[in-house]
Amino acid sequence: MEGDNLQVADQKDSDYLKRIEIAIQKGHTILLQDVGETLDPTLDHVLNKSLIQVGKRFSVKFGQNEIDYNPKFQLYITTRMQNPHYTPEISTKVTVVNFMVKESGLEEQCLGIVVRAEMPTLETQKNEKLNAITLGKQ
Repeated sequence: MEGDNLQVADQKDSDYLKRIEIAIQKGHTILLQDVGETLDPTLDHVLNKSLIQVGKRFSVKFGQNEIDYNPKFQLYITTRMQNPHYTPEISTKVTVVNFMVKESGLEEQCLGIVVRAEMPTLETQKNEKLNAITLGKQ
């Protein structure tokens, strides 16, 4: 998706922070994979985009150092956990996208699209019934 600039890092690797640092400086895209429910505090300033501007140059605090920040830098984080629970501090810094798709849910979505196109009145009735059930009225 990101071409030749995609770098892959794993928290289990001893040099993953160095790889992220280089990606930040060169403006590469990095995929941090197999992350658990906690993230390394070194990434806090990067996730917050706490950039420091000096003239036309940007930098960011990364660990104990202040490094150059290339605006083309992108960070993607993946996990193998089915339903991760991140702290509010992490949740406000990132966008969480759940790519887990179940066949029944996909069928329901497709059926909803077809019914909406073919029989809009039936779809309206269904939505009204769902709202009534939600409000506790029958």
